[in-house]
Amino acid sequence: MAQIIARGFAVGTAKLLIHQSSGVGVRDYTALAEKASRVVEDLTGLELDLPSFAIEGVDRRGWAEHNIDSYAALIERLTPPNRPGSAGMAELNAVALGGLLGSFAGKVLGQYDPAFAISSPAIWMVDENIDHFAHRAQLDADEVALWVLVHELTHRAQFHAVGWFRERLLALMTQLFTASTISPIDLLGEVFARLRGLSSSQSVDVTTLFLPERLRSVAREATTIMTVAEGHAEWVMRQVSREIIPHRDEFERTIDERRQTTGVAKIVAQLTGIASKRSQYSLGLHFFEAIAAEDGDAPRRVFASPDGLPTTNELADPGRWVRRMSCNGNGVATHAASLAGRPSGKRGLR
Repeated sequence: MAQIIARGFAVGTAKLLIHQSSGVGVRDYTALAEKASRVVEDLTGLELDLPSFAIEGVDRRGWAEHNIDSYAALIERLTPPNRPGSAGMAELNAVALGGLLGSFAGKVLGQYDPAFAISSPAIWMVDENIDHFAHRAQLDADEVALWVLVHELTHRAQFHAVGWFRERLLALMTQLFTASTISPIDLLGEVFARLRGLSSSQSVDVTTLFLPERLRSVAREATTIMTVAEGHAEWVMRQVSREIIPHRDEFERTIDERRQTTGVAKIVAQLTGIASKRSQYSLGLHFFEAIAAEDGDAPRRVFASPDGLPTTNELADPGRWVRRMSCNGNGVATHAASLAGRPSGKRGLR
């Protein structure tokens, strides 16, 4: 297969766009990871297998380089071997990828990479951004890091303990890459710009505008899965006890304010896919808040089997999900009754 990403061009482009702070340090996440993992396993009922993946503090450039390697490997894996290339295409793809990551690098607080194409999963905590966020909001940086880590570990739980969830997203992405004729960077920016951006309301789905009709339903399903992933992680963050995160209310208010963009920033967010990512946070969070209000264990039902995954319409109208789950004998109320008297515990779903 011809080279699809020229790594040196991607790294160079990203570095041109990244403002690097001086004297940046990174944390040792050993103790924070132990604390956050207990919280996530308790709230989700899913296993993390903490020793099996890395949690690493990085600066902005380190985050960008990790992503360049991960994205390049993913694109190489998913792109059909017989797709024709052209002179200079690897360099153009590299500049596009480097530009995309360079624009994100100053915003990302943390990211979980589920290792769709690289050898092992990892969480990258961008300590440079965490410290900057905490300083501007006058919050404790280690407390912010713990709160962000809860979010990223929730993604670890989703993609590690729920095998069908991970495999379904990968299958959808494979369909898009195999059948589409548009740039893999454009596809990747929309379908797999995961864990990046922070929320707005309506957004322009740039990639879908260029997808053939037969692929739009595939892209919508992939977006639905990512909305579930983001909304669930956001909901888990907001369930953490104030004994563990004393300033949780201030964190939530600050992060919500950060997600409101206007003017030129809003236009840029729409064109780069950040706005689409932000809408995943808000729509997904609303869904999980609504079903949890019906029954506190309902969020676990979403990951119990593929049947629990909401449709696009159910995400917008959580009552539809509740009614469907009730009608098929696996409903919220039915499940809640079946749990009566059952000891609680972690559940690793496959």
